[in-house]
Amino acid sequence: MIGKTISRRKFLVACGATAAVAAVGGKLIRQGDVVHAGELEGITPKLVPTVCGMCDANCGIIAYVNGDALYKLEGNSGHSHSDGRICPRGSAGVKLLYDPDRLRYPLKRVGTDRWERISWDQAFEEIGEKLKQIKEMHGPQSLAWVRHPELADEWDQQFMKAFGSPNIFSHLSVAQSARQLACRYTLGGEPIMDYRNSRYILLFGRNHGETIFTADLQSLMAAKEKGARIVSIDPRLSNTAAQAHEWIPIRPGTDNALLLAMMNVIIREKLYDADFVAKFTDGFEDLRALVADKTPAWAARITDVPAETTIRIAREFAEAKPACGVDPGHHGPWGDLYTNSFQTARSALILNALMGSYGAKGGVALPPRPKLGKFNFPATPPIKIGRADGVGEGEFSLLDQTVGLVQRLPEIILNENPYPVRALVVNRFNPARALPDSKKTMAALASLDLLVVIDTMPSDTAILAHYVLPESTYLERLDPVAVSMRLRPEIAIRQPIVAPLHDTKPATEIIAGLAKAVGLGEFFKFSVEDVIRARIQPLGLTVEQFGQKGVIRGDEGAAYGVPRFETPSGKIDIYAERLKEVWIDPMPNWQPPLVEPDGRSFRLLQGRVSLHTNSSTQNNAWLNRLKPDNDLWINTVRAARLGIANGQKVRVRSEAGEVVVKAKVTEGIHPSAVFLAYGFGHEAKMQRLSFGKGANSNALVVGRTTPGSGGAATSETIVTVERAT
Repeated sequence: MIGKTISRRKFLVACGATAAVAAVGGKLIRQGDVVHAGELEGITPKLVPTVCGMCDANCGIIAYVNGDALYKLEGNSGHSHSDGRICPRGSAGVKLLYDPDRLRYPLKRVGTDRWERISWDQAFEEIGEKLKQIKEMHGPQSLAWVRHPELADEWDQQFMKAFGSPNIFSHLSVAQSARQLACRYTLGGEPIMDYRNSRYILLFGRNHGETIFTADLQSLMAAKEKGARIVSIDPRLSNTAAQAHEWIPIRPGTDNALLLAMMNVIIREKLYDADFVAKFTDGFEDLRALVADKTPAWAARITDVPAETTIRIAREFAEAKPACGVDPGHHGPWGDLYTNSFQTARSALILNALMGSYGAKGGVALPPRPKLGKFNFPATPPIKIGRADGVGEGEFSLLDQTVGLVQRLPEIILNENPYPVRALVVNRFNPARALPDSKKTMAALASLDLLVVIDTMPSDTAILAHYVLPESTYLERLDPVAVSMRLRPEIAIRQPIVAPLHDTKPATEIIAGLAKAVGLGEFFKFSVEDVIRARIQPLGLTVEQFGQKGVIRGDEGAAYGVPRFETPSGKIDIYAERLKEVWIDPMPNWQPPLVEPDGRSFRLLQGRVSLHTNSSTQNNAWLNRLKPDNDLWINTVRAARLGIANGQKVRVRSEAGEVVVKAKVTEGIHPSAVFLAYGFGHEAKMQRLSFGKGANSNALVVGRTTPGSGGAATSETIVTVERAT
């Protein structure tokens, strides 16, 4: 049962699919063959709407189901994240379902690389007993929980609140916490861009060609066809930069200097929207004073962008107002790459304000929220002890305590400071590959008294675990409502397409099972359906009716018009007084990167590739065939000086570690930097396709935490490169 009132079979029947697993169509796909149109002749598949789970974009998709077999997945034209198309990862969800290396049943480690299959009852009972013992010996705070937040994230949080531990972490401090904090304390919310109607788009490190929202890439290209100018400012010639009208190879970590210089031109030449600035911003005169000496010539010495280029793009950008915008990005220079990422993000948000772009068609919007009901989770006792990473106190008092500083966790575990953390539950996350300084992370994981991993695949973290609990894939489970933060309010449902192929469970059931085993069952007397039902109650739909519709969208254009800014001033806070509480400059002043390469070294840059999601998809047969490993981008001139040829193996060293990887010699990267896509170099032998292929970029990254904003500053790592012998 999924919950108390409806079975998977009944839910599937209500939504137009069936529940048992057959060998007929599934055999074709399990053998790894691509389904061609001709092979579907004579078959009338049922089309079932659901939500993709191959990354955290949560795109709406349509599943083609015949009997009990899934044949293919395609984008749902009624969903704003996919707009009818999905990326290669989305299509390859079929191979995740039928992956022969999937986790199929609970596992208990009984030795090095030795595992035994156990029942769910045994797994819950043994883990529950160990958690109770650790809690009795060290206190509830000795349990930490790390997750990549999913649609059912409230289950993760509910467990930790019931257990009494404050130490719940997400991936955000190694991804985009600086951006989120900047948005919160400048605008009061996270903006999106109306690409399709824009006239001028500035992309600072944003790589739509290899990122997660297919609809954004479609909209970007549609805007280009309609005449919008696209300028990519990026140390690397990414797939997106190659499609832009202009690529500006900026020195890494200096984006804020360029933004400040652009504002210098725009304010000095009175090119800003004076009416919007007067009505909707607070602190403009402080900004005028701040940028008075931040001239294009000043910026040129820092950024390697010629002064005349800065002046030109500032004027072009202003001429297009208000249908223009600096792309708010997700990761990039204002994610958590640099110690100055937070103020870089603030400058980007403020430059959009000077253009009057907020709420304008073709500008930047604060997305409207759908009107949904609330589910009241059972109340839990108050947590009486502070977080181990210091979030919620002192310099980190402004940060979200459900996010935390996950990059600090290995050091906390190893040093037992400020107190012991002896048990860790990892849900849909891979710290062994996702966190900086992999050597330290692996040592910390190996030192724990209890490590429990919930996942669909045997990750590098899973091979260190004491217990591995297999989660049903997103194609086999029902999840809470997926809310889209786009130009229109929208919700969608992720529903099971087939019944579980193996002895797996949804994470919601796994967490509830762990709670019961540890004596906390009273806090989980609800089901996924209960939560969905409460959320959609204002819509007057049943869960089954919601499943049949798949996607529910609000009115067109709801995001247009100047939004309400949830800030102390009720305006865009150019001068953010609250930042002084944590010793952060309330103005987005220039701050150089923490470290700089010399003529013999390089700054390490990391990033996505279009065919993979972090470290989770490299074993997928379809995706592995297209992109089995990574390579190190190095500038042609610098490579020649080092005697490095294209395709040659090179040794890359940092103070954290070293890797050997193939070199990609190219003019498409700034000479001061090298680039290595993350997610490769797997050490889990159970992932037979990805094992040992490529290099683990995080083995090189130095662990850091930016004061105030808490970002991991993953690009504040200097490396040397030499030919491997």
